[in-house]
Amino acid sequence: MENVRKLEIVIGGRWHGISFIENKEDIPKEVELRKVARFCEALELAVVHKMIIKPSQFECPGARYAFGVMVDLKETMIEKVVKLKGYTPEYAVELFENTPHFQKMPDMIGFNCMDEPDIVISQLQPEQAMRLLELYHIRLSRNYQTAISSVISACGNTAVRAYEKQDLAISFGCDDSRIFGGLSKDKLYVGLPYSLVRDLTKKLRV
Repeated sequence: MENVRKLEIVIGGRWHGISFIENKEDIPKEVELRKVARFCEALELAVVHKMIIKPSQFECPGARYAFGVMVDLKETMIEKVVKLKGYTPEYAVELFENTPHFQKMPDMIGFNCMDEPDIVISQLQPEQAMRLLELYHIRLSRNYQTAISSVISACGNTAVRAYEKQDLAISFGCDDSRIFGGLSKDKLYVGLPYSLVRDLTKKLRV
């Protein structure tokens, strides 16, 4: 992933290649299958492991919803943000319905196991995100606009959004990603489709 390494040099951060896999034959034999409860937790493990996971084994309701394990909203998800955060029930439903999510679950999700992944994700400091946004403006000559949400952050609002919109996706994280995903107070999630990584790095000299 030469283009990804360029991002790490010019922007900073550790970027992980994420692949949504349907054909098992595409997976390199040396890549380990692991069971992980949360997508954000898997991102943390990906720092030291090339691996694949089955989204059907996710325990986190947000990750299950984001990756199409369950298409319908669960009442427990609504109750959690209503009781713990004070959202109105009506807005809680709207918030989740507007969160990017797959209608069809991928069989597996690969981490750093493909030369050309579907998307890349990193945890960046604000200054690094600023450099990335500047590069985005220079290369694409367009303004960046997105929705920012406080729920389903790494999975829905970063990974799935970057893949479905084929554009830069940014999330400030959620409570679970801070607890289980190792997202520190000074960092946020950033996702890019791999096609955009190529566009942003093709003229970079590093």
